[in-house]
This record gives sequence, C-alpha cells and structure tokens, in this order.
Amino acid sequence: MLSTGAVVLCGLVLLVSAVSKVRGRADYADFVASVPAFGVPARWTRVFAVLTVVAEFGTAALLLVCPPAGLVLAAGLFAVLTAAVWRAVSRRSGAVCRCFGRARTTLTRRHVARNVFLLAVAVFGLLAPATAADPVALGLAAVVGAVGAALVVRFDDLADLLA
Repeated sequence: MLSTGAVVLCGLVLLVSAVSKVRGRADYADFVASVPAFGVPARWTRVFAVLTVVAEFGTAALLLVCPPAGLVLAAGLFAVLTAAVWRAVSRRSGAVCRCFGRARTTLTRRHVARNVFLLAVAVFGLLAPATAADPVALGLAAVVGAVGAALVVRFDDLADLLA
C-alpha cells in the first residue's frame, strides 16, 4: 500500500515537472536559462536540460510499467536533484526553482528539504513490504499519493502562505 502511494506521488511529481518545462517554447527557454546557476558549464547547459526532461518523463513512464525499477530510478533522480539544489543553495548562486513551471522563487533550504522528502518517499516506497492487493486500500493509497503530489507541486505557494 505504501508502495502504491509512493509510485503515484513520485510519478505525478515527475510528470508535472517534465510537462511544465516543455509545455511551450518560453517555458523551455526559461528552464534552459536557469541551468547555469546550478554550476553546469555553459557548453553543457542544453544537454543537461534535455537529459533532465528525458529523465523525468522516462522515470514517470517506468513507474507505470515497472514500479520497483521506477522507484529505484526515481530515488536516484531525486538524489541527483537534491545534490544540485543543495549545491546551488550553499553557493548562494541565486538559482531559481523552475521545477514546476515559471516560478521566480530563488532556491532555499526548504527546496532541499522538499527534495529530501521526495527521495525518502521513493526509498520508503521501494522498501515497503508487499501487501495483499485490496482494491480499496490501493485506491486510498493512490489518492493519498495524488494529494501528496499536489502539495509538492504547490510547495512554494504553501510555504509562502504559511510564512
């Protein structure tokens, strides 16, 4: 059951993130322009941007067809993204969060915490014991995962509201 919630949460977060980066030319250009602030050399900016989007779409797809492998890949991707955000925050690079679209929020430690949370969800989902496939429990776990994904996607808005 925990695994189902983790698959839904991780899959939706990655799907929304990838789609938000490529839904229009301006969105993709903004994302590519944000990459150098993460310490990526200029000559690798476009490659890094493409690889990020491909990894997000690919991991979301893998979560659908082979959830255990998808959770392993999601954990790896969230680990890399957490390290990239931590590096940008610790260097005070002024990197902007383009994780879910055109936000103008400068990355802070709360973004590191968000990514650590996503990494933990993927790992806990992977390590969760297999349980009987009760359709009601699986449905509830999927709904909880979807609500969790919505909270992660709207994280900056919620943090600003609570601040």
